Amino acid sequence: MRPSEGACCFLLLLLVAELLPGSSCADNPRYENFLNQHRDDPKSSFHGRYCDSLMSRRGLTRPLCKELNTFIHGSKRQIRAVCGQGGVPDGQLRRSLQPFRVTSCTLKGGSTRPPCEYKENTSPRYIVIGCEDGWPVHYDESRIVTTV
Repeated sequence: MRPSEGACCFLLLLLVAELLPGSSCADNPRYENFLNQHRDDPKSSFHGRYCDSLMSRRGLTRPLCKELNTFIHGSKRQIRAVCGQGGVPDGQLRRSLQPFRVTSCTLKGGSTRPPCEYKENTSPRYIVIGCEDGWPVHYDESRIVTTV
């Protein structure tokens, strides 16, 4: 086998592995939506306008301003682990065993119409998430479990 044939075989194996059911998160749109809405790692830098900028960039300000959203500053692997050994049952949800750094963005003022302005609160806390087939698909904004 020539070296070029070996490289082609390797690429073909990678493609087949990627297309196998359950081999990636690409076939789980709820997980992809969860990542878009709730994961920012490493924490983006917007020079004092973190929430306003990231909420807009992630599509959470159209057509109306989302009133509250939390971003988890952890890797996909760390967050996904909460659905397994890195978490414990909490009703129908899962609570992380380790605290995560998170930033909560809360809408300022009473109107949910753009332009949207948010206040930022950054703190470490245990996250509470909903899982589906081992994948995070829901962040429970109402459950704040602090480390103190």
